[in-house]
Amino acid sequence: MLRTVYLKSLRDRLLGVSVGVVALFLTAWMGLWAYSGVDGADTYLASMPDAFVDLLGITRESGTAGLMMSMMFSFMGAFVLGGLAVSIGASAIAGEERDGTMNVLATAPRSRARLHASKAAAYLTLVIVGSAAASASYWVAAQLVGADVGTLNLTAATVHLTVVMLVYGILAFAIGAATGNRATASGIATGLLIVSFLGAGLLPLVSGWENVAKIFPWYYIDGPSPLINGTNWAQIGILAAVCVALLVVGGIAFRRRDLQAGAAASSFADRLRANPRIAEVMDRVRGSGSTRGLVSKAISDKQGVALLAAYGLLLLTLLMGPMFNALAGSLGDVVASMPDAVLAMVGFADYSTPTGWYHGEVLSITGPAVFAIVTIGTGVALATEERKRTISVILGAPVSRLRIAASKLTALVMLTVLCGVLLFAGIWLGDLIGGLNMDVGNIVAAATLQAALGLVFGTVAFAVAGCSGRSNAAVWTATGVALAGWAINTFVTVNPELDWLAKISPFYWALHLHPLDNGMDWTALAVLTGASAVLAVAGLVGYGRRDLRG
Repeated sequence: MLRTVYLKSLRDRLLGVSVGVVALFLTAWMGLWAYSGVDGADTYLASMPDAFVDLLGITRESGTAGLMMSMMFSFMGAFVLGGLAVSIGASAIAGEERDGTMNVLATAPRSRARLHASKAAAYLTLVIVGSAAASASYWVAAQLVGADVGTLNLTAATVHLTVVMLVYGILAFAIGAATGNRATASGIATGLLIVSFLGAGLLPLVSGWENVAKIFPWYYIDGPSPLINGTNWAQIGILAAVCVALLVVGGIAFRRRDLQAGAAASSFADRLRANPRIAEVMDRVRGSGSTRGLVSKAISDKQGVALLAAYGLLLLTLLMGPMFNALAGSLGDVVASMPDAVLAMVGFADYSTPTGWYHGEVLSITGPAVFAIVTIGTGVALATEERKRTISVILGAPVSRLRIAASKLTALVMLTVLCGVLLFAGIWLGDLIGGLNMDVGNIVAAATLQAALGLVFGTVAFAVAGCSGRSNAAVWTATGVALAGWAINTFVTVNPELDWLAKISPFYWALHLHPLDNGMDWTALAVLTGASAVLAVAGLVGYGRRDLRG
């Protein structure tokens, strides 16, 4: 398996792609299974206004199965596959430099051009095969529950989704090849993906701005309605040409620059802080690194990504206030006429109210995603120290294992609290700017429950990292808990016979009483913090009892 760079690259990322595909299959199966017990949903969809049916990109005959396929291709599946595409692309070359393994690859008897080509081939294989496998799994899920997807062109939707995700992923691949900086590559590509999602989704709702949405790659996932209209090869050709151009530019830059050897690499934020003209601003935004204690070091190690994500959430939630005033009327009448079951299936909250707008746009998806990025990345720190072989240096000091693990856990809690404070600040400022008159106490409750939800994800990663010492296992277990929790809470609640299952999801406890409307649910807070406490203890005990990899 290690005889070629191509096979090594496939092996390194196969687990992540496999977990993503399995998670998407289970999400599709769970949703279709839950929808099959909802009475009257298909009949209601057949009477929906043309504009709403067109918005979903399906036909009236496709029913709830069409709703599920629309969600999988244009939302859930797109985010999971997009995240994998960006992560794999950013790490393909820059990750080898960060880990110091590029030294070995570069000394082998092969040219840089061949090395770049092997990495690119492995990347394309992983993304294309992963996307195809995910789409095939949706068809299998439909067959298992007896859902009819015969009116939908799953192949065309797969082609559109795959090529669009390749645009973001190959952008990350090219930046990583050109700079050797994984964080820069991932950050730029992820930022473009999020901006594209928002632009393609919101601009068509503003009169006169419909065509502006077409500048964003995300628009071409479902804008041409491939599920019903088939593949638009002209659009696919343009997007494919962009991918080829990015590969060529990245390859040229990779062949011409000096490579990094891991320890010598510096982050984009570090280089900004080295510039005397902006160093003071960067120190205030990012915070200063510290090795004065175990906790301060643990926070310093994770502060770059954590604060970037947290400040991004602050900005997004702040802007949501003015956005509500501009967009609420566009969907309010349609959403108000829909039954609760269909509202749950298509993921719409009551967008006619400010609290419903924030619940649907921030608390249900965006907020938990940001918290997961921060907390899972921080929770896996124990295993990261073993992977980097730095744990032997730390344990060389007169400190106990328990103190080391407790410092990582403390850093996790502190960064989670920081994200919660910034989430509160963003919603509160958005409320003030937009004049929405939301209750401040309810905003505090919503932010607190979001932080408690994020802490569950982080402590799952902490427990697995402490007990196993394997960072990949910790990351993917915590990610799987987050994805499964979201899917269970989203889909089983549409079926009254299954809604009791939602209580096994941490999302249920954070969201089910709509804290922006109803305030704090103390039982839910106790459940979430109690689960985190149990997981934290498991991580501490597991870390103290096993042999470490030094």
